[in-house]
Amino acid sequence: MGLYSKLTNNIIINNILIATGLDAKKELSVGQWKAFKYDNDKSIQQNAGFSHSPEVEEALKKVKDKLVKYLASEVPAKGNVLDFGCGPGIYMKMLAKDYTVSGVDISEGMLQAASKLLPDNKFYLGNFLSINFDEKYHAIYSISVLEYIPVSKIDEFFKKCADIMHEKGLLFIQYPHALNKLDLYHPDRNYINYSPEFITKIASRYFNVIENKHSYDERNTCEYDTKPYQTESKTFKNGYLLIATKK
Repeated sequence: MGLYSKLTNNIIINNILIATGLDAKKELSVGQWKAFKYDNDKSIQQNAGFSHSPEVEEALKKVKDKLVKYLASEVPAKGNVLDFGCGPGIYMKMLAKDYTVSGVDISEGMLQAASKLLPDNKFYLGNFLSINFDEKYHAIYSISVLEYIPVSKIDEFFKKCADIMHEKGLLFIQYPHALNKLDLYHPDRNYINYSPEFITKIASRYFNVIENKHSYDERNTCEYDTKPYQTESKTFKNGYLLIATKK
């Protein structure tokens, strides 16, 4: 594990693998999530990977409020909504009263927890890119999961989202973004801090981008963040939010 971690934190090796499409062959993060076991001594939010610190709670609330707002304006009542990387079902539970929400996750442990929380909802276990979904969605949302999509698969990810959505379907993606110039060269391919400009470029092939802004303070799209927050959270106060509709 130590050697593998070192190899996946090597910029030269990572970019060779990305260029050849081999970066998706073995991902340390996939194994970690597949091995996940729900901890009943922790809250559902902690199991999903987020603390209850004030700064995380505040940042989460901003994203939740915006998700609710956009779904209300863009998705019909009881419309089909897909949670990509649903984890233990926090967001699904929040939306289940108003929409028909399905979840997909690579972690069986996460889906077991989610299905206990929402026994009547539909769940898909496995890699989003490999699953044959049997319905179309009015919206797809994802909270802090894009960082696990390999760089060579990012175009395929956005294309698949578009393929399984209704016309003018809503895409809502919160993701940790590039915090320095080094991040543009993918120093860690198990946790990718994508450039917002790059994400806009790829997503625009299939979607009309409404906004791609800092999810906490709504700064506009950047190549990388020149003034990131000094924060205890790796994922949340520093993050971007892509909102788009299918072309």
